[in-house]
Amino acid sequence: MQPFDYGRPSPKPTQSPNRVLKYHLTSLGCPKNLVESEEMMARLALSGMVLVHDPEEADLLVVNTCGFIGPAKEESIDVILDLCRIRQENPWQRLVVVGCLVQRYRNELREELPEVDAFVGVEDKDAFLKVAWEAVGQKPVNTYQSPFPYAPRLLTTPPHMAYLRISDGCFHNCSFCAIPAMRGTLRSRPMEEIVAEAKGLAAGGVKELVIISQDTTSYGIDLYKRLALTDLLAHLEEIDGIEWIRLMYLYPHLIDRRLVHYFARSEKLVSYVDMPIQHSDPFILKLMKRGATDVHIKRAVHRLREVRPNMTFRTTVIVGFPGEKNHHFQNLMRLLEELDFDRVGAFMYSREEGTEAAALPNHVSDRIKEKRYRTVIDWASDRALAKNEKMIGSMLTVLIDRPDPEGDGYWGRYSGQAPEIDGQVHVRGDKLITGRFAPVRITAADEENLYGYVNTDITIVRE
Repeated sequence: MQPFDYGRPSPKPTQSPNRVLKYHLTSLGCPKNLVESEEMMARLALSGMVLVHDPEEADLLVVNTCGFIGPAKEESIDVILDLCRIRQENPWQRLVVVGCLVQRYRNELREELPEVDAFVGVEDKDAFLKVAWEAVGQKPVNTYQSPFPYAPRLLTTPPHMAYLRISDGCFHNCSFCAIPAMRGTLRSRPMEEIVAEAKGLAAGGVKELVIISQDTTSYGIDLYKRLALTDLLAHLEEIDGIEWIRLMYLYPHLIDRRLVHYFARSEKLVSYVDMPIQHSDPFILKLMKRGATDVHIKRAVHRLREVRPNMTFRTTVIVGFPGEKNHHFQNLMRLLEELDFDRVGAFMYSREEGTEAAALPNHVSDRIKEKRYRTVIDWASDRALAKNEKMIGSMLTVLIDRPDPEGDGYWGRYSGQAPEIDGQVHVRGDKLITGRFAPVRITAADEENLYGYVNTDITIVRE
């Protein structure tokens, strides 16, 4: 894997008289974390280190952690401990831990994990490169600075798809969420910087942009004093080479008429919306301090379906929030059914210290949380299977992602499948090329994936 320099020749680090140092990076958590990991990897590569996939071979071990909820924190700690054990067998290795977990628990981590050589929080990320080289006791081989107004990235996604982060932080104050404490308030990137990065990605072969942030719908309100997402989308749509633009993490009460109208006329914005609602019962939403009501949720879905009847809706919900009674939970299930969400993910409420919800009364037992979680997941699974089976016999435009490593054919996605979180389309056919679109006849389905073959007699139709 080479440093991704957006279609231009990558600068070659000068040779050091010493042995070339190697690094291994583990990225945990959400796509936003992945983008930051890609930036760190590019900085390390451009400064003279070489990426290796086996941690046993690395001089420097890096973990980009997630501190969102209990299970994510546990995963981060487990990975750190695993690397600590590897380091014990290789005493020359150095270990640097970065990211959200460090931002939230730096002092505790320092006390509990003396084996770690350095901790770098979210606020310190600009100092990461200096800290990393200091950890291995050397200076960077190359002091290359990006000529672009954005950080270079070493893409870990398929070369025809990339995440595009448009902001960091969040100005909402959801009572259950610790992210503002870790990431701070909303900080939108300047539109010119985002567009420049997107043009560079397109020059490097990217066809699909997946737009991410903590709250994508709020983009620009800090910089431009207005919701500026539609303005940004208009600029992105003009970029040659970009064919799909996908929106993730929309807040329902901030989906305004401008965005709805943009969906109605856009040629590149795919018919897919990731809109986490967390709950639907008015009482629970108020306790969550979501800012949205069930009315906002219904209005957003109905408006978008009016202009895109084939819109795929993904959402996530939280079950077992403090004070959630059975009738509150049933209200949630009724709304999921009424709005016919295509894909639903669920979390059991996690009591996070420092949040308002942690101090609320009437916490729900683990047994009830698990029961409600299973109810949502089983419903979502049945719904996904029924929707996928309805697609048997249809023709879909599929973006080919990769060959099937276990047999014939390829794996790809149609517009209603987001990378990494949704299912895929398994495609049979000869001479398929990754990163290209193919017309696919669907012949079978399960609750997660679709299956079909390439129909060379059909012309690809864009959305």
